[in-house]
Amino acid sequence: MACNEIDNNPPDTNIAVDFERFVRLPTDQKTTLNDWFEHAWKMREADPMEHYRAWMLSWDLLGYVAEIITGSADMETWYPILLHHTSLRDRFEGVMSQKKSLMRMYVKRFSLSWPIFDVREIEQIQPGYTFSPIRSKRVLEYLAKGASTFAPLCWQDHLMDSEFLPDWQHTLSVWRAVRMNLFRAEGWQHSETEVRIISNAFLSLIYFFKEGKIFFENPSLKPDIFDRTQVLSSL
Repeated sequence: MACNEIDNNPPDTNIAVDFERFVRLPTDQKTTLNDWFEHAWKMREADPMEHYRAWMLSWDLLGYVAEIITGSADMETWYPILLHHTSLRDRFEGVMSQKKSLMRMYVKRFSLSWPIFDVREIEQIQPGYTFSPIRSKRVLEYLAKGASTFAPLCWQDHLMDSEFLPDWQHTLSVWRAVRMNLFRAEGWQHSETEVRIISNAFLSLIYFFKEGKIFFENPSLKPDIFDRTQVLSSL
């Protein structure tokens, strides 16, 4: 579901975008990226506090993929391009259409924390005020206090839509918001950088890499006991 609020940052049409550049990577380069992926992949079973590091590794890996297909290492350049990138979007939404997908499960869990606010704005709202520990109530309190910088910007438009399923553009915009907040807060006890948000951001992205087949298959990455347990618990 395309939303104008997400699409308000048009990509640079002068940049030649080619997903095949990633597909055709020399074996040594692709193996290095796949090893990076596998390192992050194994961290999904770690204590959720370890997911801060895993999230940074996964986001950086997405940035390398973006750099390869756009030719730019600048996130402000590649981010709007990725929002509209059909190869990644189609892979993401193809996985989301599979009801037993673990990526779909983690994306849905991730979306329960939406919207993600800019911590700089939140820290300026009535310092010392004690907000509710319940996420849904805290979000409403932030909005009531005047918070207006959050992702996805169209979040309120979907509140009453029981059929809404996060798509590529919505999810990518929130992944970016989580990444931008990571070192803006004073420590990682802030509501917008707390472990549940970071863990679900990491798990939704790492399972996109896996189930979207962004990286070539490795026998060690076949579904294991952890995967099967998660699938059963999500049914």
